[in-house]
This record gives sequence, structure tokens and C-alpha cells, in this order.
Amino acid sequence: MQEHKRVYPSQRKPAKWLSYLLLFLSAVVIFSGVANRGGSQPVIQAIPTATPIPLNEAFDETMESRELTLEGGIWYGLQLGAFENEAAAQELAEQYRHRGAAGYVWQEGRYHTLAAIYPSREDAQNVRQQLSANHSIESYLYEIPLQTLQLRMSGMKGQIDVLQAAFVHANDLIAQLQRLSVQMDRQELTVEETVASLDALNEQVSLVRLRLEQRFPSPRNAAVNGLIGVFSDYSLFLSALDQNQSAVEMGRNVKYQAIQSLRLTKEIIDTLSNT
Repeated sequence: MQEHKRVYPSQRKPAKWLSYLLLFLSAVVIFSGVANRGGSQPVIQAIPTATPIPLNEAFDETMESRELTLEGGIWYGLQLGAFENEAAAQELAEQYRHRGAAGYVWQEGRYHTLAAIYPSREDAQNVRQQLSANHSIESYLYEIPLQTLQLRMSGMKGQIDVLQAAFVHANDLIAQLQRLSVQMDRQELTVEETVASLDALNEQVSLVRLRLEQRFPSPRNAAVNGLIGVFSDYSLFLSALDQNQSAVEMGRNVKYQAIQSLRLTKEIIDTLSNT
């Protein structure tokens, strides 16, 4: 792949990114981990998205040029507060972490303390209203936009294949983590089932990371390094995860990592849009 590829921002209106994965979330309660259920509920586990591009070790070295669309959209964060200094944002975050909130401090201009993220305004607004009515927790919607981009990539076919797969997996990682956190809040997954789903995700992203490292020798393009960073960060999160922690703690940590993966992915897209 060429080191200085050009990026062409799309003029289309961003689609609602991956929101169909979470249409069932209209009755979510996020902090307490308690959902009002009548009778037993089925166990629902996240199924990682299959790799759309073959990732076998041998790859096609034919040179080609390909255009790829990165669909954008908006994620909606539940903001507990916004501050001019990080210390105040971290102090508020700590107050809510023990209740199952991510307590993630998102720095963009000001320091925004986020409890969780959602793929649609409706999902986020439903949770926001429940937090206010049932827990007297006031929050606000904080929009995190991802631009739609048109990329033109040139290089070996096997390089472009794995890079295309990596973008798909980075987006899917965020969506899967977000969905797992909601399932935990609704008590649809045990800690053990959540860990099994997290492990399955790690198997996929670790393979994609390995192929990126193999097919793009140093020095690498910034986007390739960024994608490797997304997957490496997730693997580090999983390796440090205490599998004996409570369901509330597990849900909090998964929420946090979902936002962390979103931030790292957004940094890649923002960098590409300014190329």
C-alpha cells in the first residue's frame, strides 16, 4: 500500500452506523444491573462478525487500486457532566463507576464524563429518561460523529484485502462491546458468558492485527498503525481483565472499553479526513 494515499470525503449524508444491531434496547437500565423481568429470559450472546475478506497467511501480491467507502454516523454518549479541567471530570467519573457507569473522560474541547454510548438517539434517550425517572440521575446526550469517507487505496491485493477487513472489524468491535454491556445491564449474560464472548472477539481481532503486521512492514502508514493500535489495546484490556469481578464491575469495564475503542477508531478516521 502506498504511504501517502489520498482521501476523498463523501458528500452523502452519513448513514445510521450499525444501529440495527441494537433495536431491542428500548427498555435498558444501565447502572444498577437490574432489569424488570417476568419469568426466565433466554441467554443472548454476541456473535462476532465474520471476516469479509480471507485472512489466510498466503496473499495475492498483484498490484491494484481500489476505492473503499467507510460509512460514517453518530454515536450518542450519555454525558454526566462537562468540565474545563480533567481533574473535575475524573472526580465525577469516579463517583459513578461503582454504580456500573463507564466513567470515561472524553476530551474534545472540554472534558466530558460519559456513562455509556449508544448507536442511536432513540436508544440513548430511552436510557436517559429511565435514569432520570428511576434513579434521579440527570444526563445529557453527547454526539460523537464519525465521518463518511471515500478512500482510494493502492498496493498489493492481499494488503488491501486485510486493510479493508481491519476497518470492518474495528467498527464491529465497538458495536459488539456496546451490545455486550447492555446485555449485562439487563442480566441476560453472566460474567462467564461475557468473558467467553470477549475471548471470541479477541481471537478475531488478534488475527486481523497479525495479518496487518505481516503484510505491512515498517515504516507503516498511519492508518495501518492506528488499526493495529485499536486491536492491541483491546487485547491488553482483555489480558488485564479480572474474570472473578462482579457483574456490575464487568459491565462497567466493557462499557469503558467500548468508548475507548470508539475513540481510537475516530482518531484514525479524523486523521484520514485531514489527509
